[in-house]
Amino acid sequence: MTTVNLAQPDLTLHLDRDGVIRDTTLSDRIETGGLQPWHGRPWSETVTASGFATIERMVKDAWRTGVSAFTPVNQLFPSGAELPLEYTTVRLGGDAGLLAIGRRFHVVADLQSRLIAAQQAMERDHWRLRDAEIRYNLMFNGAKDPLLLLDAATLRITEVNPAAGRLLGVGHDWSFIDQIAKPSQPVFHAMIQRARTDGQAPGVIVQLGTPRESWIVRASLADGGVVPSYLLHLTPVAASPRGTTLPDRSVCPALITRLPEAFVIINSDGVVRQANAAFLDLIEAASDAVVLGARLDRWLDRSGNDLAMALELIRNHGRIMTMPSVVHGEYGAVVEVEISASSDDGMIGLLIRDTSRGAIRGGAGNGDPLQAALGALSLEVGPTTMHEAVDQTVAAVEQHFIRAALEQTAGNRKAAAALIGLSRQSLYLKMNRYDLE
Repeated sequence: MTTVNLAQPDLTLHLDRDGVIRDTTLSDRIETGGLQPWHGRPWSETVTASGFATIERMVKDAWRTGVSAFTPVNQLFPSGAELPLEYTTVRLGGDAGLLAIGRRFHVVADLQSRLIAAQQAMERDHWRLRDAEIRYNLMFNGAKDPLLLLDAATLRITEVNPAAGRLLGVGHDWSFIDQIAKPSQPVFHAMIQRARTDGQAPGVIVQLGTPRESWIVRASLADGGVVPSYLLHLTPVAASPRGTTLPDRSVCPALITRLPEAFVIINSDGVVRQANAAFLDLIEAASDAVVLGARLDRWLDRSGNDLAMALELIRNHGRIMTMPSVVHGEYGAVVEVEISASSDDGMIGLLIRDTSRGAIRGGAGNGDPLQAALGALSLEVGPTTMHEAVDQTVAAVEQHFIRAALEQTAGNRKAAAALIGLSRQSLYLKMNRYDLE
């Protein structure tokens, strides 16, 4: 940004008692040529007609009071240029005459506009922050689950939502660590340390309160205020703190635990309600406390697209035959998987198979349609050129993928297009080309 020194005038005129210009000094910030033609002419003749009266008033004010107020004038230069200047006129001692000091008016106007813009921006920021604070208070106080804010240095409670006060019986400035059973305190400290370094931490199970009840506690670092804080979200493990039993969503837990393939149960929002040991191994989690209450897209694809597509297919068709995806582990592992799913009573069970552990299913000898289609191509060198062979192979692969996607999505073209990475328009064009209507 270019800075302008307002203490240095852009134009200085030395005037006699009658307002006739005797000498001029021009700043190098104004490029209008020489001002010699002005010498010996009344100052009022060098401005636009609307400035005549203004010049005469400024000259009179300077003689009467010693200095005139700053006043804008449109100055006409010998080169023909017209420039708005802001002048003040100062009386010199004795018969030395007057000094008219001018500076570019647009500089002052620019500074004024910047000041106004800064004030408006501050007002907008103030109302934006106030709206954010109102929304935060509504969400914090309206949450059904207990929410707490802890001081990062002392782990003392700084804010409590109504649910936490009602269900946990804790209050402001209480030491939260004193509410945790001693066997659970090391696990809680480890979670807090991870939240301090990573910004958030998976949930852990701790025992809280006098009747040591189990709660899943998740922590995230909230450092937007003056003092860093931890936001704790608590969820009951098996029963509410006042004896209201939560609905048991477990289905044959022993059988699910022994399944060799990863199996997980989620609700209609994608939140994990139950997971077996194979799923925990797949995502590199030490216990189910890491996954319970978290969304599946924390590990599945991570972009959220695969989970959204799976939920859409379940809503429309009640099940998923097979769907490819990718699972990301807690410690960086990336595994290609195949998902099958079904739903019942608002809950969704997903069988997640690690496709990298075995050979590709279905070869030419096993009746695989893609291998059969490729085997039927005429790929002899001579009768078939390389370009023709490539076109035939691409056509066979595209037809196979389109048929498989339509089968897996029960004919839902929108979902099929998303499954194989095409737009709906591209899918329709290829279906017409291969007569797959």
